[in-house]
Amino acid sequence: MPSIRSFLVSVTLSVICLVNFVAALHGYDRSIDRAERLIEAQLAETAGMLMQLIEQQDDIPPALLGDQRYFQLWRGEQLLRQSANAPGKGPVSLRGGYHWVNHQGQRWRLFVEPLGGDQWLVLGQRHDLYSVLIEEILVSSILPIIWVLPLLGVLIWWIVNHGLRPLHRLADALHARRPDELQPLPVDAAPRELETVIRSINQLFGRLDEAFQREKHFAADAAHELRTPLAALKISLHNLKREMSVNPEIVGELEASVERMRHSTEQILTLHRLTAEKLSADALACDLAALAREVIAELYPLAQARGQRIALEGDDAAVEGDPFALGVLLRNLIDNACKYTPEGGEVLVRLESSVLACKLVVEDSGPGIDVAERGRVFDRFYRIGGDGHASATNGSGLGLSIVGLIVRLHRGSVSLERSDKLGGLMVSVTLPARLN
Repeated sequence: MPSIRSFLVSVTLSVICLVNFVAALHGYDRSIDRAERLIEAQLAETAGMLMQLIEQQDDIPPALLGDQRYFQLWRGEQLLRQSANAPGKGPVSLRGGYHWVNHQGQRWRLFVEPLGGDQWLVLGQRHDLYSVLIEEILVSSILPIIWVLPLLGVLIWWIVNHGLRPLHRLADALHARRPDELQPLPVDAAPRELETVIRSINQLFGRLDEAFQREKHFAADAAHELRTPLAALKISLHNLKREMSVNPEIVGELEASVERMRHSTEQILTLHRLTAEKLSADALACDLAALAREVIAELYPLAQARGQRIALEGDDAAVEGDPFALGVLLRNLIDNACKYTPEGGEVLVRLESSVLACKLVVEDSGPGIDVAERGRVFDRFYRIGGDGHASATNGSGLGLSIVGLIVRLHRGSVSLERSDKLGGLMVSVTLPARLN
């Protein structure tokens, strides 16, 4: 969309040019009309002098007419006298007044005056000389306006730019604000035209602040209200499992459901915390290798219980981001690799770093993901096979969705491929390297 400044400058210059053109056209028409009146007055005056000379039987001096005029004296259809440059024939009709004729390739204005006794005086005047003079006058008056248009454009641009400064200051003030800075903007110093806009923005800030406060309270309340009953339910199931009369399979199914609810709750709360504003505010220098070691140590008991091997390869990889979010990314990738890899399988975590980017690769020896499904696994709550996944592993379908969100918020990329080394899934995450 074009800028307001360009629109105002171009429209103003166009209007000025249009007005000047209309004024010049109107001036040209009026000048031509006045010139014709002037020619007619001169013809009438010259005709009066010629009639006096003719009555006195004097010769007509050539200097009186020149090359721009001619005269004829007719009696009926007989030509009595004429100037040297006059045509040999008279007008089509001898009627008193003014007429237009063509002579010698030029346009002439005629004045026909009856003298009495069936005599007529015809006096002609070339019209092109006056029209050329008028056009020269108009061009000389219009050219300065055309030459001054660039200067006028610069002046209009400066005036418009000066008039738009309050709008630029408002935009700069909004751009410089932090994501959590929702205080009202001052209205007193603003121009009258921007007062309504600023008041509307302040009302929006107020509604956003209320929404953010409700969201914070919701997150805190949800974390407390969901985790507490789940913990109590797990304790109750543990106590119930100790009773001999309860079917262990039923209790196991209940425990799996409770664990799935707990995992889904934690993932939803994690997803709620991940926003671009929060990650930008909490961005720090992070060592992916150190975070990977912490996550592997945390998940090692799960892998050990399933007889799996976890290996970490690669040097330190420094990126700039949110430590919590990057820890969640590593935890989801390694946890998924352990869950969906059969017992006795292998999980490999590799780190590769360069000047511009750091690459995190998680490979496993599990069944992998079909090519047709790889584009959908990043959708929220999507699981391959639904609850009937072939691995019989409980999940919420949010793990890879959270991974994709964290990667996007860190301006990185993620891809899914088949691992050539282990035969299962290979997840590659590329993040911008931290510049020293």
